[in-house]
Amino acid sequence: MYIAIIIIVLLSIFLYINYKVIFVTKYKIESEKLPESFNNFKILHLSDWHCTQYGKNNRKLINLINKQDVDIIVMTGDFIIRQVKDYKPAIEFIKQLNCKKKYFIYGNHELELNWKRLWQFRTELEALGVIVLDNEKTYIERNEEKIYIHGLTYNFNHLQSRKELTNDVVEKNKRNHLVDLGTVDTNNFNILLAHDPLNFEAYSRLGYDLIYSGHLHGGGIRLFGFGLVAPRRFWVFTRLAAGTHKRRESQIIISRGVGNSTKPIRIFNPPEISITTLKRK
Repeated sequence: MYIAIIIIVLLSIFLYINYKVIFVTKYKIESEKLPESFNNFKILHLSDWHCTQYGKNNRKLINLINKQDVDIIVMTGDFIIRQVKDYKPAIEFIKQLNCKKKYFIYGNHELELNWKRLWQFRTELEALGVIVLDNEKTYIERNEEKIYIHGLTYNFNHLQSRKELTNDVVEKNKRNHLVDLGTVDTNNFNILLAHDPLNFEAYSRLGYDLIYSGHLHGGGIRLFGFGLVAPRRFWVFTRLAAGTHKRRESQIIISRGVGNSTKPIRIFNPPEISITTLKRK
């Protein structure tokens, strides 16, 4: 009897941590290309909120974000739920984030809005001062020095979006798979916001220094640094479900997601926000 009670209590605590305790993960990224003016520049990353509530009026999550001392917030999509298709909760949530500089790209859930609704969503985000990067790039300037932020709107149609990209695919189908953002000037420090992390190999070939991604919610079930995902209609464990990884001169930071989708699975995989400190090497 007592053993059963202890097991139930421990299981309840375990599930609460995995679904309701938001972790703050911290990273340090060093680069020789980072301008001196951006040394110690801090970036807060949010992904896959899906209208998940943490406390009354979401105050627990909002307060946690607002107490972080960061320079910008980057948001890598899926702030709505495709089945509901209501972007208003996302607008209300983002409105309460105090950071003045905020950047947003669409995830697959936003892209299931019809074009009129998607344009309304973008218009309301921009009215809040959010910079929406829909196959676009911009820059941040300090003391006449710049870093560049690129935003990728990905094609999530059926299985096509999850195939491993080859050089031919990148060159011939940029509008369908990646995006023709123009040539990346590798003399500068370039950040890419890309919702799906599984094409990190292709992103790294294009010369981005730092990539932010999400989409896979950590893989649902995490074991030994691997997350369980179904990229091509069969389940596989991959390291590219969460965490930080490096290929060539590129480094990717993949969020476990701060929220849950309509069929949430979180085992050894609590929600997170992340803070990256950029350092001039």
